[in-house]
Amino acid sequence: MSYCVNCGVELDPSLKSCPLCSTPVINPNDRIDIADMNILPTYPPDDAATVVRKLRYFAALLISIILLVPTLLCPLCNFIITGKLTWSLFVIHSVIYAWFLIVPPIFLKNNVFAKCVWIDFAATTVFLILMNHLTTPDRNWFAYIAFPIMLYIMLGIYFSGLLYRNTHRVFSVILICLVLVGIFSVMLEYLILSFDGSAIHLVWSIPTVISCVGLSAVLSVISHMVHLKSNFKKRMHL
Repeated sequence: MSYCVNCGVELDPSLKSCPLCSTPVINPNDRIDIADMNILPTYPPDDAATVVRKLRYFAALLISIILLVPTLLCPLCNFIITGKLTWSLFVIHSVIYAWFLIVPPIFLKNNVFAKCVWIDFAATTVFLILMNHLTTPDRNWFAYIAFPIMLYIMLGIYFSGLLYRNTHRVFSVILICLVLVGIFSVMLEYLILSFDGSAIHLVWSIPTVISCVGLSAVLSVISHMVHLKSNFKKRMHL
């Protein structure tokens, strides 16, 4: 009685290779030229790119099936209970939005970060337009508040990511982000006051700007001191 040296399955004496894993059966008492044996390829294939591609397709298919379940069940339940589609529209739009955020990045290969930013921006734009139409169609808060904020955040993330990818300077990216946060707070308060028709009088955004300027100054000093910069990176796990 013999067993496979690779998987341990019991082998018939007449077999030349394992029926389970295709490992050649070699009897140490026999003189066999291994080069003359017809060795079958193992499974899975050695091509890693093929395996990764199949896993990506499987993950995308699985996620799509999972998201398809609430997309079909919620409208059905909504129609059975109320006789029309009301709250299920929010579910449908949210699930489709989630699909665009999750599935397309799985297939991206080159310049993934930039492509994900633009895909997320387009998906978020469509989602917010639909939410504006479903919730308050008489007030176009998307055009006056949501879209400027979303465009600003998208451009900030995009250029911050490019800066880090080209320079790999963590402190420079943090300083840029602090400046962007300060500008964002002023812009947000201005947009809200303009949308409500109130007088433009900045209140809460001013302390935010002062805090961002103070933190930027401290980090700027630390960035020029090698010893403090090294300790700061270690303590912040950067």
